[in-house]
Amino acid sequence: MLKAFVLASALSIPISALADPCPNAQTAKQGFILERQGTKANVRPASDHFIHVTNHYPSGKKQDVIYYKGLLPISRFDDTTQSISIPVSDVRTVFPLTLKARRAVTYAPATPSKVGALVSLELTVMGMEEIGIGSCSYEVLAVHHRYMNAEGKTTSEHTDLYSPALGFVLAKRYPERGGRHTLVQYQSIKPLGRGPF
Repeated sequence: MLKAFVLASALSIPISALADPCPNAQTAKQGFILERQGTKANVRPASDHFIHVTNHYPSGKKQDVIYYKGLLPISRFDDTTQSISIPVSDVRTVFPLTLKARRAVTYAPATPSKVGALVSLELTVMGMEEIGIGSCSYEVLAVHHRYMNAEGKTTSEHTDLYSPALGFVLAKRYPERGGRHTLVQYQSIKPLGRGPF
C-alpha cells in the first residue's frame, strides 16, 4: 500500500518540477552555473554593479574574475596571474545598452607591480539574437568590442553575446579570415546550488 502511494505521488509531480529550471532575471540574482568542455563558471552578483565569477578548470586551476555588470572584466586572479583593468573613464556610461548604441571606455591594464599603456575600447551594439544553452534559450545583445592602442590602431576585436536578463556574457564570437567567425559559448546552465558543482 505504501509502495503504491509513493509511486502515485511520484507520478503526480510535473516533469517540469523535476528538471532544473532555466535561470532568469529573478533567479540570476542568486547566481548560476555555466559549463563548457569541463570548465565550470560559478556566477554570482557581488554588488549592484559587479559580478564575481569563479572559474574551475579541468586541470584543477581556479580563477576569480570581477566584471562590471557582467560585461567588462575589471580584475582577474589565479595562482599565476594577477591583472587589473583600471578605468580612467566613467564605465557607468556604458549602460544601459540599447540597439545600435556606441560607447567608449579607456582603461590602463595593470599587474600588482606595473601599469601598462592606456587602451581604448569601443563598444557597438550590433543587434539582438537568440541563443540556446542546453534546454534554455536567451535573447542576447551582440556587443562588438574593438580595442585600440594609444595610437588609435586596432589591436583586437570580438563580439560578446550578452544576456540583459542574466547580466552576463553567454558566448563570444571571434572574427576569422574570409568573413567567417568562431563561436565559443557555454553548453549548459543551471541555477546555483542545484546539483553537484
